[in-house]
Amino acid sequence: MLIRKVLKSNARLLFALAATVIASAPICSHADDLAPSRKVKYSNPTTAEGARHLYAQIERAANYACGTDSTDLDKPGRCVHEAISRAIHDVNNPNLAQVYMEKNGKDEAKKFGIGSDVITAKR
Repeated sequence: MLIRKVLKSNARLLFALAATVIASAPICSHADDLAPSRKVKYSNPTTAEGARHLYAQIERAANYACGTDSTDLDKPGRCVHEAISRAIHDVNNPNLAQVYMEKNGKDEAKKFGIGSDVITAKR
């Protein structure tokens, strides 16, 4: 009789665990859809000044979405950095990519598939 109670108890525990895993699976698979976001309205920048202005807007939006403040840290955290990088990649503008590379370096740009057809000479 004691064995029967233990088996029932283990079966209930296993059932509860399985139900929890099954119920949480859809939540885990759509986590990116629930991530905070903020839209930035823009027109494609045709000048370096316009690209710097758009980069600043993207940076503010990333800080808002990540719940941080740009004055909190000298270097943005992982959430902000990845949000900025994804946005720059998605816009696919050479002037904006150039600003990104100036701020983060070419190696970091390569990690996110950000490239620029515009080559500028620095003095």
